[in-house]
Amino acid sequence: MNGLETVRRFAESLAGRLLAFTIVIVLFATLLVFLPAMATFHHLRLSDRTTLAQTAAIALQEAPELSPELESEILENAQLLRVAIGVEGARELILEAPMPARARGLATYDLRQDSPWRRLSRAMETLFAPDGRLLLVVTQPRFERGDFIEILISEAPLKREMANYAWQVALSALAISLLSGILLYVLLTWLFVRPVASLTQRIAQFSDAPDNAALFAAPSKRRDEIGRAERALAEMAEHVAAAFKQRERLAALGAAVARIAHDLRNALATAQLVTERLSRSEDPSVRQAASRLERVIGRAAGLAAATLRYGRAEEAAPLLARVKVRSAVEEAMEEAMAAFAGVSRRIETPDDLTALADADQLHRILANLIRNAAQAVAQTDASEEDQVVVRAQRRGAFIVISVADRGGGVADAARARLFEPFVSSKRQEGTGLGLAIARELARAMGGDVTLASSGRAGSVFEVSLPAA
Repeated sequence: MNGLETVRRFAESLAGRLLAFTIVIVLFATLLVFLPAMATFHHLRLSDRTTLAQTAAIALQEAPELSPELESEILENAQLLRVAIGVEGARELILEAPMPARARGLATYDLRQDSPWRRLSRAMETLFAPDGRLLLVVTQPRFERGDFIEILISEAPLKREMANYAWQVALSALAISLLSGILLYVLLTWLFVRPVASLTQRIAQFSDAPDNAALFAAPSKRRDEIGRAERALAEMAEHVAAAFKQRERLAALGAAVARIAHDLRNALATAQLVTERLSRSEDPSVRQAASRLERVIGRAAGLAAATLRYGRAEEAAPLLARVKVRSAVEEAMEEAMAAFAGVSRRIETPDDLTALADADQLHRILANLIRNAAQAVAQTDASEEDQVVVRAQRRGAFIVISVADRGGGVADAARARLFEPFVSSKRQEGTGLGLAIARELARAMGGDVTLASSGRAGSVFEVSLPAA
């Protein structure tokens, strides 16, 4: 049973299929060599018979008084039964031997009507014809004038010669083809099957240990498709291993947030009690500040819970509704720029734009982008006006909100992975979660967050959301 299973696995493998394919190609190549060789051999043997017949006819014309014994010897040596020549429309019998007693049929081959297909057809017909058949061969004379020369021969000697020659050609062609097939199989196995098998084995090992990028650490320097596949898999393995490490860090983040969630909720609850007391103050400015503080504390509590959900990959589904874009931008600008009084800002958003979005999640996206823009400006010596500008416009079926800053732009090394978790564009103290969360939230609402442009003059991030 083990032997049969081994044979079955080999037959289903790439090496087994390659071996079967090589055998088929070898047999086909042998057939291509064998058939033309047999056709050529058959034609040459018939031509030799006609040449001998003409030679005998010339000898008879030079010595017309040949004895019957000599004529019989000439016909026997040339394996001829009859020789006739056509001259000026008349058919003249030159030599004739007694007919065989057991002749079975007569086939006529006119060599004047010649083509590769006719040669092959005649050769196969002779090779597989019944024994005892006679052949009448007609061809053009070579050595003297005449319309044609006609010979009658027994097919049996020709058939024996062809059978012997067929075995020789078949064995030679088979030996050459077999050697070529073995070399081809070994070469293809070395160049393709072994690298593919090795690659398959490493992929299987990597599926068991996806954090082990060392399995593809040393791809070959081949320039063909296999080499490109090895390099692509090595790059993929690095990304997958990095993703697993990030997932571990996200899990650690979720665990850390879970440990401090209780204390954070207590602190926020205390802050909410204070804001409630402040909201009952007789001073209008205090009541207004208390209302604003209460909203900020509520968002802080929601942000802590959202961070916990992100670490556990459990971000809540958005509650889509019509949202006034300008109001959302103004509220996000007020919160995000509170700590950046020295950074100038401007809003260029029409009052009539509405988007289909979750108001809280849109606020988180805009506040994050505006805060990043303000931080980028604060880290530079920019002194221009309108250092942070938020614009909004409609593009087709989407509302596009752009956040532009006059900072130094995003580093080239960070652009490719800018929206991945724990990848920060500039600030070393940042968590690197802001843009990843912003894009995830936007895509959940049917939109996206992209880096539209970046350079020394600053960066422009765009938020696209379905228009309401």
